[in-house]
Amino acid sequence: MAPQQAERARLTVLRDYVDVSAPPPHELQAVVRLATRLTGLPNAVVNIIDEHLQRQLASEGFDRADCAREDSMCTYSVAVRGAVHTADARRDVRFAANPWVDGRMGLVRAYAAAPLLTPDGHALGTLCVFDSEPGELDDARRADLADLADLVVAIFDRERRARRDTAREEQLHQARQAADLARSLQQALLPHRLPQTDAVRLTSRYLPGTHGADVGGDFFDAVVTDRATVLVMGDVQGHNSAAAALMGRVRTAVRAYVSEGHEPSAVLGRTNRLMQSFDGDLFATCCLVALDEGTGELVVASAGHPAPLLFAPGHPRSLEVDPGPPLGVQEEAVFPEARHRLHGAARLLLHTDGVVEWPHDESDDGEDALERTLLRHAGAPADVVADAVLDPARRQGSDDAALLVVDYTGPLPGTRETRLQLPSDARAVRAAREHLRDTLGAWDLAETVDAAELVVSELVTNALVHTGCPAALTLRHEVGESLLCVGVEDLSTQHPRPRESGEEATGGRGMHIVELIAQRWWVAPRGEGKTVWADLLVG
Repeated sequence: MAPQQAERARLTVLRDYVDVSAPPPHELQAVVRLATRLTGLPNAVVNIIDEHLQRQLASEGFDRADCAREDSMCTYSVAVRGAVHTADARRDVRFAANPWVDGRMGLVRAYAAAPLLTPDGHALGTLCVFDSEPGELDDARRADLADLADLVVAIFDRERRARRDTAREEQLHQARQAADLARSLQQALLPHRLPQTDAVRLTSRYLPGTHGADVGGDFFDAVVTDRATVLVMGDVQGHNSAAAALMGRVRTAVRAYVSEGHEPSAVLGRTNRLMQSFDGDLFATCCLVALDEGTGELVVASAGHPAPLLFAPGHPRSLEVDPGPPLGVQEEAVFPEARHRLHGAARLLLHTDGVVEWPHDESDDGEDALERTLLRHAGAPADVVADAVLDPARRQGSDDAALLVVDYTGPLPGTRETRLQLPSDARAVRAAREHLRDTLGAWDLAETVDAAELVVSELVTNALVHTGCPAALTLRHEVGESLLCVGVEDLSTQHPRPRESGEEATGGRGMHIVELIAQRWWVAPRGEGKTVWADLLVG
């Protein structure tokens, strides 16, 4: 090893063995006293040599005083990593010009030093003895001095181990405190209670990762709106306080947009645009599922997140959805919606990557293990399913994981629905009326046709005239609620508004007519479009 490299290594070991900021071990004073008795010389000192100084940690026969490294006699012993002895330093070419010898700092004549050698051969400093008169040390006395030098190194080593143990205990204590704080923060950011309805029961699990005090970014939520139960599952990149803070902001934004009545694609689009204003470069994945409890319709949208799984009845399968990019990545991202229909009682699973991304052998993967678990426990209570799904991640994973088990009792008896894509020209109104009459006739609601035709005509006309976009008509009969729900979907975000019309005006009364006939009307944003709904009471 080159001399400079060797010296850097020695200094590293020295800083490990000796804490110069702390008081020297009290045993060193006993060592220097013993050194004077065993060698017969009146002065003894324990020195360490660092980058700049000879530091005297304990002395006998004179007052301790540090000096510059270049003035030290002990640097010679450190350099050769061996014992040094001279009967008269004034006559020794190695020391004659040293200030401790020539009178500038002292009058050293007899001098002996034993290096403080670590087991791997690094010299920390010396244990040295000296006198102002010449004198010889025989081999036995020099051996005693070397033994005492080894004792000094053992004392340093004991202190070093104690410091390490104390540091480990402190680190462990701080890690426990930080982990408790992190998990408390994580739990505070997650919903304390999920909504439960007559048709939808939710079971959640959150498993903190094994990253010590790191805060995970997994989150889940559920919001019950007028039209659906909206399920949310997401994961913010990273494991730190910034990820946790972003997770809280994303979850709050998603909940707010859902509560305002936006459809899943619109919620993701608005949240994505909001994230463009956030500092930092973190991103998040998110999946939204809007479940219409009355009809069993599922509207799914995803921002780079795993698709929900339908695992009962039948073989587990993903609810297909074309995912958009993660939130915060692409400013004008689009998040397409996919529609599915549950015709009876069903079970769904929403989860984060941590559920399936844990160490496994090459012949298996997390998705296969998850599928087997769901098959095996499809009919078990939801708590059993949730625990079984998380078990591999709990035993082997290091990432945090979250899941929602959704138990759905099935559509309401007698709920009926149709959907018709309309032409993008004047034929749309006629097609909508004909479809309405045929549908209401088949549903034995002929007495409602006249009022419903006025509402459908106005909504479809608004979609064509004021937006210039293709439209679609949805009719839904909720038998138990005695409601006929009429929805007209278009690709415009412009909302209709009732306008004041004078007595001579030929237009502008459309939404007033809807207000007079319908029990209520409202607008549901849908990404780049919307659906205008009107509810009519029927017999």
